[in-house]
Amino acid sequence: MARNKKKSEVTYSTPAWMTTYGDMNSLLLTFFIMLIATMSKNTASTEMQLILSAFKGSLGALEGGNTLTKGPLAEFGNTIESLPSQDLGTKLSKAMKNAEQLLTPEIRAKKVRVQETQKGYKITIASDLFFRPGSAEIDFEEGREVLRKVGLLLKDAGDDVKIEIVGHTDNSPIPKASEMAKIYPTNWELSTARASSVVRYFEALGVKPSRMYAEGRGEHEPLESNDTPEGRAYNRRIDIYVSRME
Repeated sequence: MARNKKKSEVTYSTPAWMTTYGDMNSLLLTFFIMLIATMSKNTASTEMQLILSAFKGSLGALEGGNTLTKGPLAEFGNTIESLPSQDLGTKLSKAMKNAEQLLTPEIRAKKVRVQETQKGYKITIASDLFFRPGSAEIDFEEGREVLRKVGLLLKDAGDDVKIEIVGHTDNSPIPKASEMAKIYPTNWELSTARASSVVRYFEALGVKPSRMYAEGRGEHEPLESNDTPEGRAYNRRIDIYVSRME
């Protein structure tokens, strides 16, 4: 009688890599629990956003997210910590759209431009709308109305934003024999005085002065060539930067 062959027993085991992977996940979970437990209530949300941003999309088929190391924006002085928060970024984005809607006639007439910046948005206004040549006094009614619209918009921007008003001129020098040359010897003084006039106008509308800064750049940051009257008109401007408070 033939012997019955003993059936070989089949055994199953977990691959070594799966055990290591499971241990790693457990350690990561423990690490995050410890972080959350040691965070204060005020900083927990912000710090967790920074940590999780490094892992966003990087563990699957999705595109990778931001990291805590230097990225392509580092050369511009921007890191995750210096970029606007999500809430503030959304708020500034809505404010920019409101500015575009409010200033639609002036934008279509190419008297005003609204542009997005790294930390907020910028409103550029042709200074010929409210300043006479060689003057820093707001004289024209059309310009006053544009500034009134912008000022009321900035008044409602909130206390967590800063407003930088920068004056620019063309490269035409102040005539040395004129009375204005005694007040504004160069375009540096004229551009700064114009920015200060806009700040004072906004303050009168209710914009908090502690949120505003005035600066003059003279003719040193032209948008167009100063070789034509049109180019010089573009360069005579007021830039209003709206961004988050540092």
